[in-house]
Amino acid sequence: MQFQAVNVLRFISILIVASFLFASAALGQMNTYSINDTVTTASGPMTLNVDGDLSNDYTFEIFPLSGSSTAARVVSLWDSYVMDASTFGYPDALNCGDIVDGPYSSGNAVLGTDVGGGGSFSGAGLKYLGLKMDVGGESYLGWISLEVAEGNDTIILHDVGYSTVPNNAIAVGQMSNATDPPLCDFIYTVGTQFEIEVAAPTTGNGLPTMAPVFISTYAGDLILAEDSCFAGPCTHLVSNAMGADTITTCIDYVVYGAEMCIMDTPTCCVTQAWNEDSQTWLTAETASGIQVEPARDVILYPVPTSGQLNIKGAVEAVRIFDVFGRLVLTAGRVSVVDVSGLAAGDYFVEITSPAGRRAEKIQVVR
Repeated sequence: MQFQAVNVLRFISILIVASFLFASAALGQMNTYSINDTVTTASGPMTLNVDGDLSNDYTFEIFPLSGSSTAARVVSLWDSYVMDASTFGYPDALNCGDIVDGPYSSGNAVLGTDVGGGGSFSGAGLKYLGLKMDVGGESYLGWISLEVAEGNDTIILHDVGYSTVPNNAIAVGQMSNATDPPLCDFIYTVGTQFEIEVAAPTTGNGLPTMAPVFISTYAGDLILAEDSCFAGPCTHLVSNAMGADTITTCIDYVVYGAEMCIMDTPTCCVTQAWNEDSQTWLTAETASGIQVEPARDVILYPVPTSGQLNIKGAVEAVRIFDVFGRLVLTAGRVSVVDVSGLAAGDYFVEITSPAGRRAEKIQVVR
């Protein structure tokens, strides 16, 4: 993929997302923290004050039904609501990256129940509940990651996040809104004009623990080197045999939440020029931004999977890495990838499509 096309798509995407996600003039702030608690019949209900104001917002409970049947419920308190597109009081079980945009319901809502098999959360694994809290006439949006046991007798609450800016649309799993100063300010480049070593930063800037995922260097339209890095530090070796005097390095990062939900993707590109006098590479231009994709142009399913991974959408190339960054499988323009030969565990799927390149986490089970 040519450098100009990559950057045009990258910055168009950033601008579209900025206008879509941030209603206020300034970028919003996200507060996130871990709950890591379990609700059962024996433990009794758990009430949360999500935003730390003077009133509680939600109660999670296991509600007894007839006989031994139970229902896992969330009760919205005062002026709090949950995202619920159903007509039966069953909130939406959201996936990481889905936008919190309503409609909403208040009062009692069923996450899962033994009666009629209702509820989108029951036995579905890690899902997200969209939140809306009205304070002083303003609405604040948020999310809670949770799991509901298939028997609907246990709710496991993981993490919570909410925007401190009113009417600021967010995506579930989103943990931050802004990066300042630009991550590329911390790139360190050494070497000669022909053999270059780029060291990429792996943490800091007020973001949660993160790692550079993809790093690429170009000379005009020509790609000189590409690397995938996981769990940093990341060292990128570039062979500039043609002796180009200007190169551009672009880095995509992933910010990890407590449950490995890949959400925020800070991206940055830096252009460097070779200085003959000092015999060093000097920074010419830097750009960065937060890209949060509200929709997926390519969908992977089922996840987790034990044999075949289906791919819906226009795909140009697929690469799968293990958690140590080792390339374990590649494919071209396919709609199905056979992962039956991979060991059970977590993997990262790098997808190249007409819209660009992104990473998505999958799980292989046996």
